[in-house]
Amino acid sequence: MCDRDYTRSLYDPCVYFRKLPSGEYIDLLLYVDDMLIASKNRSSIDKLKVQLSCEFEMKDLEEVSRTLGMKIERDRVKGKVSLTQKAYLQKVFQKFLIGDEAKSVSSSLAPHFKLSTRISLKTIDDREYISHVPYASAVGSLMYAMVCTRPDLSQAVSIVSRYMHDLVKGHWEAVRWIMRYIKGTVDVALVFKKDVAGKQECICYVDSDYAGDLDKRRSTTGYVFTLSQAPVSWRYTLHSTVALPTTEAEYMALTEAIKDSIWLQGLMDDLGIE
Repeated sequence: MCDRDYTRSLYDPCVYFRKLPSGEYIDLLLYVDDMLIASKNRSSIDKLKVQLSCEFEMKDLEEVSRTLGMKIERDRVKGKVSLTQKAYLQKVFQKFLIGDEAKSVSSSLAPHFKLSTRISLKTIDDREYISHVPYASAVGSLMYAMVCTRPDLSQAVSIVSRYMHDLVKGHWEAVRWIMRYIKGTVDVALVFKKDVAGKQECICYVDSDYAGDLDKRRSTTGYVFTLSQAPVSWRYTLHSTVALPTTEAEYMALTEAIKDSIWLQGLMDDLGIE
């Protein structure tokens, strides 16, 4: 790619871009052996495909409709693009929920779940039960959806993933609750909308939860960046150290969001997006 006058992004090593003489950009996005090519210039896309096919054995799937378990739908009239993982999520809750017994719920994690490592197993039966549940597999499946298209799962998945090696029955019940939430929201998608004014506005929302961790009293950071009216980057994570006043927790959360904004600004510049 570099030999053909493409530049490798400093902000994402799997992104290659080139500015065309017309001022438009062409981008190649790489994930292992899967590639996406994006440009407003169709002839440049065709030229890049020919160059790639001369170097690699490859298959051209034309306009992308599915990638990495995500379905892409376009409405060119209304200027909308949606990303969804409905088929993937259906397989997930069908695998981990027992038949139709589990009714859907409206929240990703109910307030009555007070999860910590101090929850003790009360009986031998509880220990036997938890030794047979596929906890790591279930949380991993949820994590993939959270990373790709479901920022609404970030808080719940972040919490249950803390107990991979020290879980009890209450932790597994929380995971099943998240599955029930997914069952009722399987059609939820990220919908990117074209701004009629032609503006590309990036907005960040950030907040902290002071001393919310019941084990070490650490605070948490939550933030989301939106572009074209849909989330493009999000995170919910524990702070690495304990914040003393609430103001300190807010500053720590803001710092994490600012670091992500610097990365996002650099990546958008590389892609030619103002």
